Amino acid sequence: MKDLVKEIERLIQQQKTTEALNKLNAVIAENVQNIELLRIRGDLFYGQQKYSQALNDYNKVLKVDKNQTLIKSKVEMIKGILKFEALDIFESTNLNNDPWLD
Repeated sequence: MKDLVKEIERLIQQQKTTEALNKLNAVIAENVQNIELLRIRGDLFYGQQKYSQALNDYNKVLKVDKNQTLIKSKVEMIKGILKFEALDIFESTNLNNDPWLD
C-alpha cells in the first residue's frame, strides 16, 4: 500500500492528476474504508476546487476516525467556501455586468 501511495503522490507532483485520480478511484472502489487514500483523493479534489467531492471524501474519513483534526478543519473550511459561494450567487442580479445597475 505504501508503494501505491508513493506512486499516487508522485503522479500528483507531476501534475498527472487524471491518472492519479483514476488509480485512486480503482483502489478505493475495492477498499472503501482506507482513510489514507480517501484523504489523498479529498486533497486532490480540494486542489481542483471540487469542494463537494472533497467534502464527501473527508466525511468518509471522519466516519472511520473522528479524531482527524486536520480533516475536521478542512471540512469547516469547505463549508465556509460553499456558504460564501452560495451567498455570492445571489448577491447581485446584475448578471450582464451593466455598470449603471451596480
